[in-house]
Amino acid sequence: MESSVLRAAPGDRFLRIQEVESRVCLKKSAIYSRMSQGAFPRSVNLGRRCTVWLQSSIDKWIAEQVAIAFGLPDSVKEVEAKSRQEA
Repeated sequence: MESSVLRAAPGDRFLRIQEVESRVCLKKSAIYSRMSQGAFPRSVNLGRRCTVWLQSSIDKWIAEQVAIAFGLPDSVKEVEAKSRQEA
């Protein structure tokens, strides 16, 4: 799903787990489970007790889920192409 190197988009910001949970409507355990399966964006460790996600990677994941739910595979490709252009 994600490449091995995360790239921040212009104006990107960090999201803590509480905000990620709120935005994607999943609990912490589901987020970490999907992350270990490669089905959710990877987190960034800023310190021993500070884990964050890039807002752009969460926004991209949300757009992909919407496209999949509505059966719009072309939309997923457009989202991926747009994120590559921004990087």
